[in-house]
Amino acid sequence: MKLVESLKRGLEILQSFSVEQPRLRLREIAVQTDLPKPTTYRLLRTLLSLEYVRFDPVANEYQLGPRVLSLGFTAILNLDLRETALPYIEELFRKTEQTVNLGILDGRDVVYIVRIKQPKSLNLDLYVGCRLNVYRSCIGRAILALLEAVKYDELMSEFSDDPEAVEFIGKDGSKLSKELVQVRRKGYALNDGEFLRDHRVAAAPVFNAAGEVEGAVNIAVLSRQCSKKTLINEYVPLLLETTRAISNNLGYLGKH
Repeated sequence: MKLVESLKRGLEILQSFSVEQPRLRLREIAVQTDLPKPTTYRLLRTLLSLEYVRFDPVANEYQLGPRVLSLGFTAILNLDLRETALPYIEELFRKTEQTVNLGILDGRDVVYIVRIKQPKSLNLDLYVGCRLNVYRSCIGRAILALLEAVKYDELMSEFSDDPEAVEFIGKDGSKLSKELVQVRRKGYALNDGEFLRDHRVAAAPVFNAAGEVEGAVNIAVLSRQCSKKTLINEYVPLLLETTRAISNNLGYLGKH
């Protein structure tokens, strides 16, 4: 099948932005997409005219524009997982009054499909449709821990050429694999400020009728307001209750 090269390149530019790198210079985008700078500049001008990216002339940096969200909303709003999970996530938010998110694996990233934000939480650049690092984020590790072996190995193979990823996951994912053993044992992942500064996060997987991990729910608290002990003893049981209920309603009958 012949690809429309300009469309492919434009989408690659949009995918070069992330939570870790929300603002990029022209040279950085060209390096990430492996495109010549003149080509990158022409594509960025088109994306600017369509309001899919914005440009800060002072910092000389580009960032995603609000219209990029519309690309994923239709698909997100039609996901069975989102429809099934939303009432349970809303209930978890009411019980804890803490930020709660639902994410799914999409390629090499986790994408939020539900986000209910605690009003007093820090103003992070996170939203429905945003993409998170799968091997560093708590929600990503909750998914990876129960991912099918073939899919997991494929992901680790993709990361093997990325020096930054290898630093975190180890050669062939060996370092990460050891950490995921604990996630499987406990039934949830825990992150104490390692990914999001000043935040403690717990995440647990959600399963579909086939017993496959469908996504994960996390609960995020401010470190100064909630101790690790409180998160584990008070909020994690509610989180696990929520993910079990969502999984059961998706037809899952297992014991995870």
